[in-house]
Amino acid sequence: MVIDELDALRDKYEGCAALAFADLSTKMILVTDSGSNLRREALDALCAEAALLLGANGKPALADKPGDLASVASIAQLRVFLRAQSEPNDVLCCICGPKMDADAFVADACACLDRISSG
Repeated sequence: MVIDELDALRDKYEGCAALAFADLSTKMILVTDSGSNLRREALDALCAEAALLLGANGKPALADKPGDLASVASIAQLRVFLRAQSEPNDVLCCICGPKMDADAFVADACACLDRISSG
């Protein structure tokens, strides 16, 4: 089911390159979309970036409190990190193209994460 949810989100957005569902309490990627070809090292780095930007285990790394949404943009890509509302250690790590409709993507990605995290 998790892979199906990730695949559906990735298929909906042409600029979406990879999606990964992670557990920040263990700092591990649990599942990626079926089309992802990221190597383990890249997945580990993505999860570490999520932990740094969002905070892990209730402890912020860069702010006064843990965040629910973070993004890193460059000319080549947009990385988006989202925390589940019902389970604070569940996060979705997304690698997207720079021209994607970020607002629409984030709304759909939040809904996807909530379904994955609560199911």
